[in-house]
Amino acid sequence: MSPLAPNDVLSRLVGHRLRSLEVALGEPLRLCFDRPGARSPRLVLSCRSWPDVERSGGTWRDGDLGFTDVLRSLLGTTVLSTAERTELGLRIQFAHGALIINPRRADPSAEIAQLSGFADGRWMAWWPGDYAFENLI
Repeated sequence: MSPLAPNDVLSRLVGHRLRSLEVALGEPLRLCFDRPGARSPRLVLSCRSWPDVERSGGTWRDGDLGFTDVLRSLLGTTVLSTAERTELGLRIQFAHGALIINPRRADPSAEIAQLSGFADGRWMAWWPGDYAFENLI
């Protein structure tokens, strides 16, 4: 279990906008965030487990028809809230949808996600067995 309080680091995304998505063969999906108008560094959430996208019309998963379109529709939108809980996983809420990182299965030797890039050097990695993913061990 992580020594940090749940949602302690993830909640630091609130107020940042989803600036870009970086996809490379064999690499984790990288969700890049910034704070509009600020000189703060770019924050990067690397996801080995691709997020689901929840919108009013339903939930899309990697491989679903239209998944990339609904994922891209979140670009430029600002994070309103975050949550980290067992069996919920990680949730990043925007005005018109949410990203949910909650794999059904995970390799216990590989991290699920990592958030880094804060000016103070803080970062967080989530693994199977950690608070939000303790159901995966």
